[in-house]
Amino acid sequence: MKPKVALVYDRINTPYGGAEKVLLALHQAFRQAPVYTAVFHPRAKWAKVFEIKTSFLQKIPFANQFHRFFAPLMPLAFELLDLSEYDIIISITSAEAKGIITKPNQLHICYMLTPTRYLYSHRAHYEKTHWPFKIPILSFFSRKLFDYLTWWDQVAAHRPDVIIPISNLVKKRVGEHYQRLTHKVIYPPIDLNELKPIDDIKLYHPYYLPKKYYLVISRLVPYKRVDLAIRACQKLNKKLVIIGEGPQETELKNISNDNIYFLGSVTTTQRQAIMSQAKALLMLGLEDFGITAMEAILSNKPVILHKKSGASELLLNQSAAFYITKLSTNAVIKAIKKLESSRFEFTTLKKKLKKYAINDFVRRFQTTVFKLYKQQKGRL
Repeated sequence: MKPKVALVYDRINTPYGGAEKVLLALHQAFRQAPVYTAVFHPRAKWAKVFEIKTSFLQKIPFANQFHRFFAPLMPLAFELLDLSEYDIIISITSAEAKGIITKPNQLHICYMLTPTRYLYSHRAHYEKTHWPFKIPILSFFSRKLFDYLTWWDQVAAHRPDVIIPISNLVKKRVGEHYQRLTHKVIYPPIDLNELKPIDDIKLYHPYYLPKKYYLVISRLVPYKRVDLAIRACQKLNKKLVIIGEGPQETELKNISNDNIYFLGSVTTTQRQAIMSQAKALLMLGLEDFGITAMEAILSNKPVILHKKSGASELLLNQSAAFYITKLSTNAVIKAIKKLESSRFEFTTLKKKLKKYAINDFVRRFQTTVFKLYKQQKGRL
């Protein structure tokens, strides 16, 4: 009899991005598995293929839109999820989903996207830029809340039986923040179907865009460092197209001039049409992995990225990838100048990256999960 599987994801209320691609690939691996989550919002149309089961937070008005205001309740939301009918539970998480409570006869595998950013790597930035930390009384309680959430996160991180990191960068962070050993890295999947050539580019490429431009495809949040792309392109008088939405959008528009084009959310076909006309992709933040960088290479577009990003583990020392080692405008400017005076070779790298297509990811993940389950059953 096949083991019964469930997936657990932090929240389903965001546009289609890298983490969502991972979840959809896992749906292909475990077709019958429902997804348990804190909150769901209908704008997440990518999730229509799932049977979605939500926590008690879903019943609170506006919680599915403004989940950040309900951070103190997130631990309880996941601890109260009833997963007792499943043999294998797979949490896909960069936040609270790893904190579910399971029984000794159940296998909990955590596919770790990254340890919770706002509690560790980006805590100082949150405390510096978010308004509750700027008001004395609120600052006191906000810090206490962060201390509590960090304590709970430390407990939660030891609940999974196995942690599978998405990159060696994440593997290192798990060791640093949680003092846990992990399973071998399984890199996220690349959807080759999204990268098929488009017969008529003009049908999908916005007419008002310039002929050539640099490209950012990203959620507009601070750690992605879209601001560096804007400032570098403005100093070099280069055109920059930005695809994506997020809470930093207004701030980024305020520092932009007429050379910067914000497109918001676009379809997969539009995205590929826009990618096809770009000079290069700029992915400047310290990414946990960075599926978009792989997609750019497979679309014959060079990439500028941070040398320590997870994606660089697959792109290192290749002629189509250009690295920054510092998060500074000058570092980006130097990389752009180097790129513009270089020749690119994609053939070898594309052949390598195709090994990480969805079908291969599904096979690799299924094999790992069922092997771990068999080992656990042997110990019981």
